[in-house]
Amino acid sequence: MTSASFALLGAGAALPARVRGNDEPLFEPLRRAAAEGGGEVALFYGNRERRVLGPEESLSSLTAKAGAAALSVAGLKASDVDRLYGYVSVSEFITPNALYAVHQELGLGQGALVVPVQADFVNFLMGVVLAWEALRAGSIRYALVAVGAAWTRNMDYTQGHAIGIGDGAGAAVVGHSEPGGGLTLVDWAADTFSDEYGAMTMGARPESGLGYPTYGLAPTGGIKAFLSSGMNGPPRLVERLLAKNGVSRDDVTLISHQATRKLMDHWAQAIRPREYVDTFEDFGNMVHASIPVTLARFHHRLRTKYLVMVGLGIGAHQMAVLVRV
Repeated sequence: MTSASFALLGAGAALPARVRGNDEPLFEPLRRAAAEGGGEVALFYGNRERRVLGPEESLSSLTAKAGAAALSVAGLKASDVDRLYGYVSVSEFITPNALYAVHQELGLGQGALVVPVQADFVNFLMGVVLAWEALRAGSIRYALVAVGAAWTRNMDYTQGHAIGIGDGAGAAVVGHSEPGGGLTLVDWAADTFSDEYGAMTMGARPESGLGYPTYGLAPTGGIKAFLSSGMNGPPRLVERLLAKNGVSRDDVTLISHQATRKLMDHWAQAIRPREYVDTFEDFGNMVHASIPVTLARFHHRLRTKYLVMVGLGIGAHQMAVLVRV
């Protein structure tokens, strides 16, 4: 599964200008619930701010901006892209996904295949792996993986997880690399917990009184999944990946899914990487965009031999990608 000839050649990010702090009146019900203690709200904490798209702003345009930034870092043009992987959520339509609008706004060629990857929250990591496999098969030269999230528009702000949600977009170019060029893809690993299907969902909830789909944790199954596979699955997955490739945790920088400090602090203690970088305090939980946004911020400042990116999803599934710096 390993290869030393394919890499992340450039990463980019785009964020809305509007900043929403923890003192926003919108969060008053959650502040009251936190003061009373217990429940779902006790599981989600740790960010100071988050970015929010305005009602007139386009998530596909934000995602295209991130993609353009990644191409610029990689020194490539839109005409160089053979495939566009990724996901835009929540999309304007149930189908097609607004990744097609990203294709149009970037000016990609008609022959550039669009591959929406509906694998919340590991859309970016799965897109990287799918692009990597296409490269190894000799089907393409360069792929762009771009994801955008604007879940602030689809929150029920009486639910504890809503406190951390922010909007953003991130992207990376995957392609052939020269020795020492880019972040070399080494290996990946994944786990599937299909018994947790339905524990966490984005869907219509008439009982909320809201006229749009919202994200939610099932009252029993959602909390159980959070505290079991959510807490302990990523450390086990990363340990397996590192052991398979003979990599010491002392040589690793970790970038992870960023939903709450409860998860992130636990992962830091269990995985014990040399460095653990994130954007959570400033940008909150950007669901599937957190990993590429963090990668774009730190990819020129990595000081360890390896990078591990690990995320989890609500399939339920988890994925980790090992990269040589």
